[in-house]
Amino acid sequence: STRFQGLDLIEVLEEYFGKKIITKKEKIAMYEKYKEDFLNNILDVINGTKAYDWLEFVIHSKENAYRSISQRYDKDKEGLEKDLIITSKAINNLPFLDNKIERLALFSSEIGKNPHLFDDNTECGNLLLYGIVYLLGLEYPENAEERTETFYKAGLIKDEISNFTIFSGLLAYGEGGIHSGWEGFYNSREPLQASLWNLKEIEKVVSMNKKVFVFENPTVFSEVLHRTYRERPSLICTYGQVKLASLILLDMLVKEGTHIYYSGDFDPEGLVIADKLKNRYGENLTLWRYGIGDYNKSMSKEKINNSRIKKLKNLKNKELIGIGETIKHRGYAGYQEMIIDELVKDITNV
Repeated sequence: STRFQGLDLIEVLEEYFGKKIITKKEKIAMYEKYKEDFLNNILDVINGTKAYDWLEFVIHSKENAYRSISQRYDKDKEGLEKDLIITSKAINNLPFLDNKIERLALFSSEIGKNPHLFDDNTECGNLLLYGIVYLLGLEYPENAEERTETFYKAGLIKDEISNFTIFSGLLAYGEGGIHSGWEGFYNSREPLQASLWNLKEIEKVVSMNKKVFVFENPTVFSEVLHRTYRERPSLICTYGQVKLASLILLDMLVKEGTHIYYSGDFDPEGLVIADKLKNRYGENLTLWRYGIGDYNKSMSKEKINNSRIKKLKNLKNKELIGIGETIKHRGYAGYQEMIIDELVKDITNV
C-alpha cells in the first residue's frame, strides 16, 4: 500500500550493498558442492584401486573418516589432498594384501620417504587407520594396544622388540619342525620371553595338555611357576594390559585347540581386561577364580576411587558384571597374590 509496492527486498538489498546476496541454505549447498567436487577429483586420481573403494564409501556414507576429512578440508585443503593421495598409495600397498609383514617405519619410508609418516597422532596415520578398518571390516580401535593390533592385521608391525609376552611350558613349530630355542626352554622348565619378532616366524604353538593358564600379575606368574615346576604346566604372563604379542600367542594356541584359563586382579582395570579377553575368545576361555569367595579372600585395604569405579559400567560378561557390582558396593580392590594357594591347587589338580 506504499509507493514501494512490488519491489523485491532481496533486489533492494543487493543494489544497496552492491553484491549478490546468498542465503544460508544456498551457502551450505555451495560448500557441500565444492567439497564433493574436491573429493571426486581425488577419486579420479585413485580410480580402480582399493583406496578408491574406501574413499567412495567415506564420501557417500559420511562414516569412517568423513568427519576427520571434513574438519581438515576447512583448515587445509591442499594439505588434505596431498595426504589423501599418499595415504591411498599406502592403502593400495598394504603388506597383508600380499600375505607379508613389514615394519611400519620402513613401509612409511617406502611410501612417503618419511619413516614417521604414519605414526600415531599424524594426519596420514589417522587416515591410514581408517582405511585399514574399512578394508578389514573392523571396529575403530579404542586404545594404543588395539591400534597396534589393527596395524598388525594389515601386515604392519609398529614395535616388534618391546612388544613381548612371557610364558613357560609351550612348544613352537616353524617350517623346519619344532623350534629348538623354545624346546630348550621347555625342557629346562624356564620362562621364555618372546617378542613380535620371534612370533612372526612361528607357524604354530602347542600346549601339551591343551590347557594354558594366563596371569595378569608377573609376581603371581613367577610364584606359580616355581611351585608347579615338576608338573610343567603351560603358563603365560600378560603384564597387565594385554600386549599384541600375548594376543597373537593366545590366538595360535586356540587355533590348536588349547583352552585358556584366565586369572586377574579384582579391580576395575583387571575386570576390564578379563572382559575383553572373554569377549575375544568366548567358550575357549574360562574366567578362573572370579567368584565372590575368591574376591573375599583377595580383598585388600585399597579403596577404589569413583573415577576408577566408573570403568565397571562398560563390562559385558554377566559373571564379571556380578563381581563388578560387589566390588562397587564394597569399594575395595582384590589382588591375585592373596589366592596363589588356590591357583596352584587348581593347576596341580588339572
